[in-house]
Amino acid sequence: MTSAGFNVTSSLTLVGFSSLSGHSSLLFFVFLLLYLFVLFSDSLVIYIICSQRALHRPMFTFVASFLLNSLTASTLIYPKIMSDLLLSGTGLVQMSRTLCLCQGFFVSSLGGSSFMLLSAMAFDRYLSICYPMHYAVLQQRISLHLITSILMMLVPTVLNPVVYGLKLKEVFTHVKRLLSCHRDS
Repeated sequence: MTSAGFNVTSSLTLVGFSSLSGHSSLLFFVFLLLYLFVLFSDSLVIYIICSQRALHRPMFTFVASFLLNSLTASTLIYPKIMSDLLLSGTGLVQMSRTLCLCQGFFVSSLGGSSFMLLSAMAFDRYLSICYPMHYAVLQQRISLHLITSILMMLVPTVLNPVVYGLKLKEVFTHVKRLLSCHRDS
């Protein structure tokens, strides 16, 4: 199917998994063990932070948010890899274009929110070290939850490269124009 000079496909064939057909069951169990380890370890740390009243501080809240982000990303990636490894024995590992774009969107959103959470953690440490007397006023519980919610949901969705990748040709022309202006001056 062609649309306005572009070749549009409805599915993608993952060729790399067909070469692993002899080792797919071993790789499946390795990824299953990794996935279970991530699930249990992250869930345990989140449970400990939520259940212990002494750990209800901003730094531990950011750590729990970061681990929740990691848990969500692992749940997004590992099951698809494991299902592809199981299907690689048949030689047909296909992924729809929509699923590919959705997975790319969520992976880049979760990656962006990870970086935003790390920067918020760094800012929290900066406030606690440089302004220790004002730290309790600056980091209140309501502002902490608001910052965490905004960083995990709004910012990565707005700054997602997949959203802007849909108009990739326009982005490249703007970048080329900016680079040519800087070279001329």
